[in-house]
Amino acid sequence: MGVVKRIARVVPQSMEAQVIAILALSLLSLLVALAALEITGRKTALETAQSGYTLQRLQQLYPMLQRVSAAELPSVIDVLSSCHEGYTLTEQPFAGGRSSVDTDRLRARLAQLLSLDEQRLSVGYAVLQPDQFSYSKCTPAEIDLPAQGIVISLQLPSGKWFNKEVHPHEWHIREKLGWWLRASAVFAFVGAIAIFFIHRLSRPLNKLTDAARRFGQGLEVSTLAEQGTTDLRRAIRTFNAMQRQVADEIARLTNTLAAISHDVRTPLTALRIKAEMIEDARIRHDLIADIERMERITASALAFLRGQSRNEPLQRVDLSALLESECVDFEETGRSVTFAGEHNITCMCRPDALARAVRNLIDNAVKYAGTAIVTLRREPDCVTISVLDHGPGIPADQRHAALEPFGRLSAARENHEGGFGLGLAIAKAVAEGHDGALVLSDNEPAGLIATIRLPAAEFLPARA
Repeated sequence: MGVVKRIARVVPQSMEAQVIAILALSLLSLLVALAALEITGRKTALETAQSGYTLQRLQQLYPMLQRVSAAELPSVIDVLSSCHEGYTLTEQPFAGGRSSVDTDRLRARLAQLLSLDEQRLSVGYAVLQPDQFSYSKCTPAEIDLPAQGIVISLQLPSGKWFNKEVHPHEWHIREKLGWWLRASAVFAFVGAIAIFFIHRLSRPLNKLTDAARRFGQGLEVSTLAEQGTTDLRRAIRTFNAMQRQVADEIARLTNTLAAISHDVRTPLTALRIKAEMIEDARIRHDLIADIERMERITASALAFLRGQSRNEPLQRVDLSALLESECVDFEETGRSVTFAGEHNITCMCRPDALARAVRNLIDNAVKYAGTAIVTLRREPDCVTISVLDHGPGIPADQRHAALEPFGRLSAARENHEGGFGLGLAIAKAVAEGHDGALVLSDNEPAGLIATIRLPAAEFLPARA
């Protein structure tokens, strides 16, 4: 699994980068394949001499040379000779040849093919020198001499000996380098055209992705031009309609709840005034407590809806200072709240929303455990804000419900200061509004850890 993750990190993520990587790997594979074919195609001098081409060539030339006059033979030999196929005409068999079992076997085979007495045939290894045969016709890059080769000598009816050299099949990488470079240039040109059109096709998709990210981060409605393929234009049209509908619905809900909160506050104030006039102290106290509870319910609901809103602009904030300030505010009211996190961490965030979320987590910890510890840590893929307590905690099977709006837990976690089930829901909404998450876990040996995880991409070291 770890190997797969490491490979995934290396593989490019964007479409254009993947296409470029595929083209580059294809070109590299082509060059490796050509080099492999060139290397595997290299033959020794013996293999070249035993090849069908060499044997057929001698079968064609030997009968023809027997019909050429002695005066014309030198000019014919010169015409037939080239860098990689050299011939000479001598009075004696080629001197310096060294026979072996392999050359003797080749000699017998040639004698049979040419119907020639073996006494008129000579085959042997020889060290081929630059001044022999027709090597003067070679360019420096074509063949490396001296080389260990084979010379085949055949006696003609005139008594002269016809000599053929066979040298090892050379690597022609240098010779073919120019062709390879031209092929690579053509491949790169075609790849560049492909990348251009892929970039042109993916541009509307990239714009759609950016618009979706902006809408997810701050409900910023941006109407996109309908471009690209038919499917993509249809997706853009749907997205434009969707973001308008979502933004209008959220605005309607926010305005409705704000109006309700405002309208309810007036009769509640009137009820409170009337309750203050009741002479029975017990009844007066109970009525005022109920009225205050209704006010808190209304305020909490409005705070939850604001926590879901992403209209607050992003700002660069010293996160360490923000958390320390919240802790100090609680300490000034006599609460036991300690900041024990890293310093000098700045981020792009919505400071009011994030402060509200942390305040809710601290308030929960103080209510149910009496104390709270706030930590701030930078991790490889995120930055974490944790609030720890040593209270009764939340059972694992109830944590999902605790994060839902108005979620209520068992009596073990509730007391006379219990809220309305919106504190954790607000913190969760704020964390998700920053493309992060709220995670609840156990604090050993007892208690709860509420952690807000925010993407590390939003964080930078604090400026000096």
